Amino acid sequence: YYGGLLRGNLGTSMYSRTLTVNQIIAETLPWTLFVLSVSLILSFFIGTRLGMLMAWKRNSVVNPVISVYSIITTAIPNFIFGILLILIFCIKLKWFPLVGAYSPEIKPGFTLEFILDVFYHAALPILTYVLTSVGMWALQMRGAAINVLGEDYITAARARGIPDNLIRKRYVKRNAMLPMITQLAMSFGAMVGGSTLIESTFSYPGMGAFIAQ
Repeated sequence: YYGGLLRGNLGTSMYSRTLTVNQIIAETLPWTLFVLSVSLILSFFIGTRLGMLMAWKRNSVVNPVISVYSIITTAIPNFIFGILLILIFCIKLKWFPLVGAYSPEIKPGFTLEFILDVFYHAALPILTYVLTSVGMWALQMRGAAINVLGEDYITAARARGIPDNLIRKRYVKRNAMLPMITQLAMSFGAMVGGSTLIESTFSYPGMGAFIAQ
């Protein structure tokens, strides 16, 4: 077994009995990476912008509203959001399909029809990841931006008469983003671990669903 493992041979799947583990990984890993990559980019982009807004307008109503949303979404498991989205958009409204990564009548390939259909089937899993992780990014960005706002060079920039928009973009945002980039890579690994429940909930053919099976 260890000899095969060192050669990259992971053996035959105990689930399917006919496919090798390597074949299952080759078929399912791209779908998982696709959903996670899109979700992570969207949640990071939205969350960091919201966190910057929270730090810059600490005395406005934006701060408590986003903070409460972040606390709620962090406390509730992400597959609960997935079930709610299925009930609303798949069963009640019938806007999205319940299973699969693409429609069986569409031939796979690098065509616009196939790409749009893939995004259509992945919309709800991606939305689930974004809704449950954007609050975390907002809170982390808020904390990092508030620390930067207390630095002496920010006070000096304001004393020199530099416009607030320029201070926010070039001084505060760029420096606050540095620790967030490190967290970005770590979060990808955490999302891979959570993909089991999400993909099983949506019957999405990624690695998470096969791990659950």
